[in-house]
Amino acid sequence: MIERFRNSSAFTRFWDIAGGASIRVKVLGIVIGVILLLSLFVTLQMRHVFFETLHHDLETQAIALTLHMADTVNVALTEENASLLSLVLAELQTHYSNDSHNTKVAYIVVFDLNGAVVASTLPADNMPDALLPRNLDVPAANLHHRVTRLTVDQHAILDVATTLPSNRGIVRLGLSEDRINQAVTDITLQFVSITLLMIAVGFAAAFFLTWILTRPITSLVAATRAVSQGDFSRRVPRWANDEIGELASAFNEMTESLAQAEQERTERDALRARYVSGVIIAQEEERKRIARELHDSTGQSLTSLLVGLQNLKSETEATPILHDIESLQQTVTASIDEVRNLARQLRPSALDDLGLLSALNHLIEEYQKRNQIAVDFAANGLTERLPVELETTIYRIIQEALTNVARHARADQVSVLIDKRRDTIRLIVEDNGIGMDADSQKTNHLGLQGIHERAALFGGTLTIESQPGQGTSLFIIIPYPAPEANP
Repeated sequence: MIERFRNSSAFTRFWDIAGGASIRVKVLGIVIGVILLLSLFVTLQMRHVFFETLHHDLETQAIALTLHMADTVNVALTEENASLLSLVLAELQTHYSNDSHNTKVAYIVVFDLNGAVVASTLPADNMPDALLPRNLDVPAANLHHRVTRLTVDQHAILDVATTLPSNRGIVRLGLSEDRINQAVTDITLQFVSITLLMIAVGFAAAFFLTWILTRPITSLVAATRAVSQGDFSRRVPRWANDEIGELASAFNEMTESLAQAEQERTERDALRARYVSGVIIAQEEERKRIARELHDSTGQSLTSLLVGLQNLKSETEATPILHDIESLQQTVTASIDEVRNLARQLRPSALDDLGLLSALNHLIEEYQKRNQIAVDFAANGLTERLPVELETTIYRIIQEALTNVARHARADQVSVLIDKRRDTIRLIVEDNGIGMDADSQKTNHLGLQGIHERAALFGGTLTIESQPGQGTSLFIIIPYPAPEANP
């Protein structure tokens, strides 16, 4: 039943509105709503009780006055003087309508047994319809009076009818209810005034309560946002020893744990970065050494061998031997070219002498000749040289990306873009090859892992977009200080 109500559209619409309000609005709404409902109930109940009590007292008083007037009227009727009877009725009305009796006599009418008006405080031509003979409310024989509520000239009248002694006629007394209605209205206004005062007090108390409740919550929200942005030094004060205080303590413990974990992660990342940096630096140094060895030692040896073969060729006349010498010369020449090419790949001199763009242009030119793959190369924003370490990293990333294309992609076109912006350097390498799935991206390409490691050394990221049959795109973003940030 409860679950069905919670899933109903009416509850959903209500909660969409109520759930979107702040805690302060909810608390204020609940407090004011409870005060209004309670005050409305008390006011209506007290108004009803007060009216019933006053009406009962008025009815008792009206019955007593009617019986008293019946005795007085009976004496006047005995003298059979109509003018005296009218004078008596007028004096009775005036007497019992003053403030000392707290009543207001609307009319006194005396009827004979035939329903004719004997005397009345009302004009004969202004007799209310309810008092006409055809509407005469005669008490039953076993009752000495009858009470009726009438409306005369838009005023509520308590009408009491009683028979005269010796059953000589009927006296009808009408007491206006205006006084008790006014009293009920006055007491209602007093209750409304008290309600407004209670609302003001309740609003102030609720506002203070919500301030007490929401202030630590607001502090927690601000601290949570700061922590979400990496500020683990934020702490919140413990306002009280209640549940919110426990929450504040738990939050502080959590931030301390997060700060410690972040410090440990930073130390691990720094150690790992130093390790990877050391490995890459050692790798580059070793490549330089090997390149020098190939150029200075192996290259020179092969060159000397080529010169010796040329000398041997000039001293030999035998044709078969000449053919062998020429074949050896071709082999040695090819070996010299391969050694020089290998030395340039290990450490391109253009990267040290002419900069990144020249080294990449030379790399791409040789790559296209060697692999028969068209490369579209573009560079934006590289108006000045970058730090040597960063240039080396970018060169190795693009070199590794092109090598992966040649080995795995089966592509015939590659696009390489370097886009230097104010605070980042973006590298994009795209091919039209066979692509790869997500599992291959994670497990089968050590080259991609090397690209990721090199980019991470400078705080960069690698994003791979690829699907089987739709080529592969590598997006490398490396943070780079703005020009004004460089001293």
